[in-house]
Amino acid sequence: MDNKPNQDNVIDQLLSSISGSDNVVSESIAKEQALIRIRVEKRRAHYVTIIEVDSNDAKSINLEEVAKQLKRKLAAGGTVKDNRIEIQGDHRYKIRKLLLEEGFNEDNIFIDENITVVQNK
Repeated sequence: MDNKPNQDNVIDQLLSSISGSDNVVSESIAKEQALIRIRVEKRRAHYVTIIEVDSNDAKSINLEEVAKQLKRKLAAGGTVKDNRIEIQGDHRYKIRKLLLEEGFNEDNIFIDENITVVQNK
């Protein structure tokens, strides 16, 4: 009878390891399929790079972790709001390169060449 609880623990560990790898696989698939739009806004006297992720894909991708990596590699501040990442400064092309390194599909990353000026209300 002592073997039964031990077997249950082993089965639980196996199931949790399998389900954990499914999350990694589903996130990598989501990264390959994600539609991403990168644009720049001018707010007051500074620029902010906005990375918008399609809402269906944003649920499968850990945006907090992606933002953390981008902020660290760009040495810039930023935040995550809804389905978008905001990074301080104009980093459109650097972000594109970093997203490709993270496993995102090159064909699904769109860069807006225009700068949107945001007026205070």
